[in-house]
Amino acid sequence: MKKRFYLGLLAVIISYNGYAENITVVVNSWPPYVDKTLPGKGLAMQIVTAAMQRKGYQTKVAIETWDRALEGLNVGVYDVIGAIWKIPQREQTMLFSEPYLVNQIKFFKKKTTPVSFQSLDDLSGYLIGTVRNYAYDDAFVQSEKLLKIPANHIIQNLLKLREGQIDLAVGDERAISYELNQYMHGQAQDYDFLPKQLAEQGLHIAASKQNPAAKKIIAAFNQAIHEMQADGSLQKILDNYSSGR
Repeated sequence: MKKRFYLGLLAVIISYNGYAENITVVVNSWPPYVDKTLPGKGLAMQIVTAAMQRKGYQTKVAIETWDRALEGLNVGVYDVIGAIWKIPQREQTMLFSEPYLVNQIKFFKKKTTPVSFQSLDDLSGYLIGTVRNYAYDDAFVQSEKLLKIPANHIIQNLLKLREGQIDLAVGDERAISYELNQYMHGQAQDYDFLPKQLAEQGLHIAASKQNPAAKKIIAAFNQAIHEMQADGSLQKILDNYSSGR
């Protein structure tokens, strides 16, 4: 009888320790980092999901517009936002993880457009396609000398670039390359990135400071990313993405 009791107790303990806590991750569609059609819902979500599962969290991913993602995070509908850049304004209400990826923000142009970029002054007079709600470099955003033409999506700027409606597009190098290969296949050789980047942004997860579990979730994620860097599993995800492009 005692043996049966202890075996039952052991089963309960094992079951409890193996229990995965549910967590909701909200993101905005941003291929190749986030997209419902991509393996694992995109490069960023593969990393985030693997990190959270390593720490016992079962992730449910919701893809929303950027405004709805931020609002849902703030009111507690979602636990974390899964791919976000850290800026002072956001730090007032959000707790950020350490970066798990780095975004290279660069200018993109037709090869036939003669542009040399060493400082923002060099871009005066050019029409520059931007994307709304991108957290660009502060000096770029605040400059009143630059002619910035906003759009809702990167692909809109690439099409404007092709039609000669803008001179430059600016955004994340991976995202621009992905959209170019997806929607302007066979034309990639006609375009190039300016060698000098505008900025470098770390990609984070973030939780609302109003979420009582925020510190616990962010700490667990940070630890998981460190472990994934150490054991090579993070690099493996990046290598798989690169080889599948």
